[in-house]
Amino acid sequence: MTDRADISPSPDAAAPAEAARRADEGRSRTRLGRGSDFSLLALGLALATLAGVLALAIAGIGVAPLPLLVVAVVALIVAAFALLHLRALLHAHLNTLERMRGAIVTLAASDSAVLPLLSEEADHEAARLHAALGELTARTARERATPDLRLEAVLRSITDAILVITDQGQVSLVNYPAKMLLGEESVRVGTSVFAALRRDPVVRAMELSERKGRIVAAELLDVTGEIHTGWVSALGEHGGAVLSIPSDIAGADEQGAGHRAGLEHDLALHDVPPPAPALIPATPLRDLPVLVLDTETTGLDVASDRIVSIGAVRLHGTRTYRSTSFDRLVNPGRPIPPRSTAVHGITDAMVAEAEPFAAVFEELLELLEGTVIVGHNIPFDLAMLRRECALAGIDWQPPAHLDTLPIVVAHDPALASFDLERLAERFGVDVHGRHTALGDCLVTAEIYARLVPQLIERGVASLGQAQRHAAQARAVIERQKKAGW
Repeated sequence: MTDRADISPSPDAAAPAEAARRADEGRSRTRLGRGSDFSLLALGLALATLAGVLALAIAGIGVAPLPLLVVAVVALIVAAFALLHLRALLHAHLNTLERMRGAIVTLAASDSAVLPLLSEEADHEAARLHAALGELTARTARERATPDLRLEAVLRSITDAILVITDQGQVSLVNYPAKMLLGEESVRVGTSVFAALRRDPVVRAMELSERKGRIVAAELLDVTGEIHTGWVSALGEHGGAVLSIPSDIAGADEQGAGHRAGLEHDLALHDVPPPAPALIPATPLRDLPVLVLDTETTGLDVASDRIVSIGAVRLHGTRTYRSTSFDRLVNPGRPIPPRSTAVHGITDAMVAEAEPFAAVFEELLELLEGTVIVGHNIPFDLAMLRRECALAGIDWQPPAHLDTLPIVVAHDPALASFDLERLAERFGVDVHGRHTALGDCLVTAEIYARLVPQLIERGVASLGQAQRHAAQARAVIERQKKAGW
């Protein structure tokens, strides 16, 4: 995502703080408690003074009227300021509790083990509650992970080369012997196994195993032509297969140490989105087929700049399907300005052999079908896609979309900043990989997935309601329109 911070509201941002640290600072009184004590004391003194003035006036004790009036006015001013201070303290406290409630709603609606951070404005009482909830969340996550950790320990002890792949050949699990046998870079999790093994023998063995319903022997050829005799077992309804090749890699002590540490996996790569329902305004957010999309460009002028990269990832409701992702460089047909390269890191050399937009967009259309496009400042990306389609002679109209920027502005207008990094902090999302198209997509997808339960809890539960909710952020939408988006 090329830097578009000028479109977001930008009040001074308060630095986020770790709630657990502030909860352990050992303050004997909360900020709310200390502040309210001071305000109540001032209010009490002011009211006592007013009562004294009134008593003197009623008793007719010989005191000049002017001094009494001055004292009464001062007491009224002090009382007013004390009441305003109490109101501000109470408002801040309730706002913090509201955000805590939103965090709990998000955690309850997902498997996320990350608790969003509180801002520095949170008082000590809320920080302690936040820290306790964080400890509970972490403990629950550890308990959930225990069976997986035991299974990992078993798999690490297998000395044969083991690969698990999806139907498309994407590596979802690889152990140390397989890395050593086929090349560590060639069989990393998420890469295609066909970078290490010839496609046809693998596909034939998977089809035979699926047809027979059992494990089958197979001769697998690597890309150098070497034959590896092993076994292939289709995973049936789970999709993909397990490939095992006998190996004696776990002999020496040094190799054994690497063997014990060398298991990598992401079995969620086997998950595929369910069939998409019909897209109508009443479609529930929980069932909404979503494609989170982002582009990297040569600049921010939608009338002249070009796309250099497109990233996308599929969601259904709040569940992200990383197996259904898209990450392509695009040859823009013109030099990339250094100022843009400084943001996204894409150089002229990197796109020199990339395909032009028309070829890349043809692949993207398969993912776009039947989905709602979601993105942060997504009107910019849609404007760029429309321009590129027009240049390529492609007749394309964007489908329905949701922009996370105005949605969050309408949902929580008190936030200090609405750029993607700050929202990631707010929702407890890792920002690793920012300013690449796919990296920005994954960050936005996580933010969206954690925002949806909070929207639903507030009654924003369908596509149409979410679009109307976003429309409330009129200032943001006007800025986007003025930028030509």
